[in-house]
Amino acid sequence: MAPTDIATRIRRATSQDTTKIARILAAAFLDGDLADWLEPDRTVRRRIYPDYFTMLAEHATAHGHVHLIDQGAAAVWYDITDQPIAPITDYDQRLAAITGTALPRFQALDEAMRRHHPHGRPHTYLALIAVRPGEQGHRLGSTLLQHQHSQLDQQHRPAYLEATGQRNSALYQRYGYERLTPYPIVPGGPNLYPMWRPPT
Repeated sequence: MAPTDIATRIRRATSQDTTKIARILAAAFLDGDLADWLEPDRTVRRRIYPDYFTMLAEHATAHGHVHLIDQGAAAVWYDITDQPIAPITDYDQRLAAITGTALPRFQALDEAMRRHHPHGRPHTYLALIAVRPGEQGHRLGSTLLQHQHSQLDQQHRPAYLEATGQRNSALYQRYGYERLTPYPIVPGGPNLYPMWRPPT
């Protein structure tokens, strides 16, 4: 299918799409770069991820914007200004109940991303982008990126993301993202690869 045909299937998600978004994210990240570090037991991870991503999807549809392509792909964006984004209600308690013994690693991930996020520079933040495993290789992810990038370029607005691996980082470079300095989530832990896309 041509990219232009895929683009016609993009729509903005609403709160009614929370379960759909969470299923896409949970499936895509189940075996992602950080998965074994966050929770080494895949069976436990399969139990954690749906509730974890449901919590994130609820917040994203309320305070960010989520683009969907059918049941196969989702991208979560937040517009970052000088005003903080509203926090997730009861986040600490909910995260603890969802993640169990993996809680310290999820907290470390949150803290590392918060500490390294660029401040004082308005931008749009790509918090999450995911394509279900069975849908990968069909340009869904790239179409979601290009859809948002075209709007950002019209607004002369930069974008920021954290890639979870060098392969993903190289992929984002093709779409205009420039590599910043990588950082470990914790000493000796996996790296995140922050990237900045100036408007074109």
